[in-house]
Amino acid sequence: MAATGPPTILFEVFWTQQKRKRLIEAALEGVDLPPEDYPFYVTIGADGPLTPTALAEILDLPLSTVTFRVKRLEKRGHAERIDNPADGRSFLLRLTPAGRSLLNEARPRFRSYAEAVEGRLGGPKTDALRESLIELREAIDEELAVNSPAARASPPASARRRAG
Repeated sequence: MAATGPPTILFEVFWTQQKRKRLIEAALEGVDLPPEDYPFYVTIGADGPLTPTALAEILDLPLSTVTFRVKRLEKRGHAERIDNPADGRSFLLRLTPAGRSLLNEARPRFRSYAEAVEGRLGGPKTDALRESLIELREAIDEELAVNSPAARASPPASARRRAG
């Protein structure tokens, strides 16, 4: 098999993501919170109550994945559905007192690890990486908008508006 060149930035991101997962596992060791659900507790706890659609948008996950994961939180008694005063057809998700208590136990542990990593990098490097990652996400979004199967199947929304 011929070499195709050095790893792309996206492979570097993949390897970094694998390390991030291990860091969350280490931080949450001994806490009864599955590491893969930690972002849900944090987001609902910090930004909630939220509709499932809003949670999916914040986490940039498919709604079906969010619904599946939230059901796990509900089964544990850590999240609950409440009426959405803005839309009687939908509901909001919020952490229960037990869910908030668990988040209050887990969050400082993870934050300690995350801040230690940022400390190893230093403030200017951390800020530069944050900005670079935002630029990378935007570049990926642009590439997907141009080259995804859905984009190739129909003209961009702006072109459809001009045509209509």
